[in-house]
Amino acid sequence: MRHFVRLLTHVLLFLVLAFAGNWLWMRHARAWDLGQRSPVLSDDSAQYALAARELATHGRFATTYALPVELVRHPAPPWPLALVQPGLVIGEALLYRLTAPPAYLIKGRRFDPVRPDQREWVTLIIPFVCFIVISIALALGCMRLLWRFAPDLRLEWRAALGTLIGAAFLLDPEAQHFATGGFTELPFTLGLVGATVALALGLGARRPLVFGLLLGATGAFRGTMLWLAPVYALGAACSADPGRRWRSFARTLAGFALPLVPWWLYKWQAFGTSSWDLSAWSVWDGVQGRSWFTLFNASEVPPLPHGFEAASLLLQKLARNLPGVLLTLGTGLRPLQIGAIAIWLSMARSAPRTLRVAAGTVLSLTLVAVITAAISVPQLRYMFPTRMLLEAAGTLAVVALIHRAATVKQSSRRMIAALFAVLLLAWGGWQTRLGLIEAAETSHERGMPGTLTLLRIASMMNREIPHDEPVMSNLGPSLAWEARRPVIHLAVSPDELTACRRHTDFHHVLLVFRDAAHAWPEWASVVAHPMDALRRVEWGVRHVRQYDSEDGFVVIWLELGPLGPELAGR
Repeated sequence: MRHFVRLLTHVLLFLVLAFAGNWLWMRHARAWDLGQRSPVLSDDSAQYALAARELATHGRFATTYALPVELVRHPAPPWPLALVQPGLVIGEALLYRLTAPPAYLIKGRRFDPVRPDQREWVTLIIPFVCFIVISIALALGCMRLLWRFAPDLRLEWRAALGTLIGAAFLLDPEAQHFATGGFTELPFTLGLVGATVALALGLGARRPLVFGLLLGATGAFRGTMLWLAPVYALGAACSADPGRRWRSFARTLAGFALPLVPWWLYKWQAFGTSSWDLSAWSVWDGVQGRSWFTLFNASEVPPLPHGFEAASLLLQKLARNLPGVLLTLGTGLRPLQIGAIAIWLSMARSAPRTLRVAAGTVLSLTLVAVITAAISVPQLRYMFPTRMLLEAAGTLAVVALIHRAATVKQSSRRMIAALFAVLLLAWGGWQTRLGLIEAAETSHERGMPGTLTLLRIASMMNREIPHDEPVMSNLGPSLAWEARRPVIHLAVSPDELTACRRHTDFHHVLLVFRDAAHAWPEWASVVAHPMDALRRVEWGVRHVRQYDSEDGFVVIWLELGPLGPELAGR
């Protein structure tokens, strides 16, 4: 009978969280107007979708989208993957192969019977499933830990606490946003949740190689795992017996490296170094006047600081950004949760070692995430995976401290715990409401046109331009996806056009902005007065066309003349 009740409890928990997650996902998708005003693919998710389509169609790690700075090393499409990680690419490619009807050939050219705007919905499967599974994994992981380390706690209380932690995750507006797009955050977070629960249960110490393999599979989704894996390896070593700690540490890192070796070899072959990743350049954003815009959209690889100068500049950036990052992290109930973990660690010295190591690992992961965010992009979004771990562990710590308050009556402890649960859910509900309002407002102000406009632009270009000829556009990967053609992201300014064409000669530039006020600074004059581009001989523009889309965007098509013999020779 006890086993039946436990099974029934798990089934009810699964159904409650799955239903709540599906309902919240639908609310956010409607507020975002997904597939209408807001395309399914954002700039980031379209890059993964393009790489997955290439892998599913041609069996190669490549993409039909490139930044101008990439043309220096690889001028011709398809280009090697310089920005994305392989995990989501492989997952989406498998889904494409499983869901795609057979293609057909016309005059030797392969045609897909499914339109890109229909196929792009496949990219939402993995994030949506991860959104639901993470909430259930947090709930079941919490129940497992309580069953293991607090066996005197009744089943209904364990189930209530697990459901609370799972529901708190579902009510996070960032989690809902990541679930409605093809982002890597949720698969990465799922791996971290599994690794942390495994560490708390002692699996990291008993099976360090398998634990490392889990970390390596998680690292295939985001490069930041390279900084988090040593923290987990230290946690596995501290959980092991004294004579096996160095062995556990080494085996964990070896397991982490094994799944990623093929990817590192690919990087070495394509770029000459296994550490090549353009996203790592984000550390120079805001340093000496640099920005993402000027770093990635230039026609040449920018000179970057080295040695002591680089260390000094990065320390200055860290000092500038750290207070703001800490202030952002310290909003809501997180200070209470962080404090609860620290207090529990100082009081529970007799608690099982693996549990104390897991709590310390969560705090260490948060510290690493804060430092990396401050030194790269100082936004709370980039701390999302570790923030989810921190909030779940902090909730457990708060309840544990309430349970340990021996001087307080049991009825009072239950009331305090119930008030904390209500506060946690109320905070999540309020954040969800704000997130829905923000999503609805942002969908009307997006700098990206809607799906119908993208399809019309793609159709117009494909009628006049050969399918394998690259074009340059600020629509970047979104246009590459819809038009099924190579696209180079717009250069930092019109003066860079000729320099970019020295690497890859293209003849068409497509500008799509709401108006000149919303255009990139160096291109604002072209959007405001397109015909003036004909007077700039150095730009090589020989024909200009202008359209207005139904959703309020200005479409400017610049046709470029041939390069001079000297420049083309270069």
